Amino acid sequence: MNPADLFTTWGAAWVTRDPAERLRRFEQCCTENIEFVPPDERPVIRGRAALARHVTEYTAAWPPGVGFELARPPDTHHGYSRGIVRWLFPATIAVGCDIIRIDGGRIASMLVFAEP
Repeated sequence: MNPADLFTTWGAAWVTRDPAERLRRFEQCCTENIEFVPPDERPVIRGRAALARHVTEYTAAWPPGVGFELARPPDTHHGYSRGIVRWLFPATIAVGCDIIRIDGGRIASMLVFAEP
């Protein structure tokens, strides 16, 4: 996958309500030992299955209809890519900067910065 596809598949994994579909999408875009570094005090998550469980729990209170989009094409060099992302909630938009390390065409790590 190219970086834009990686970010798009990642976002689709977060917004689906189906846990099996979420894991399938993470399997498409992430290495088995993915490392997810959230933008807050949550611990670092390691591994696709752990990530899928975490996202299922974290997004359980999200309202229906949350969407995801890239604000612009990702900037990529030396195996890293930066994506400016928008989480489209019914009443607001959350913006973040996600930095991924790519290994073998998949996300090996993601570091997230959220806009205040």
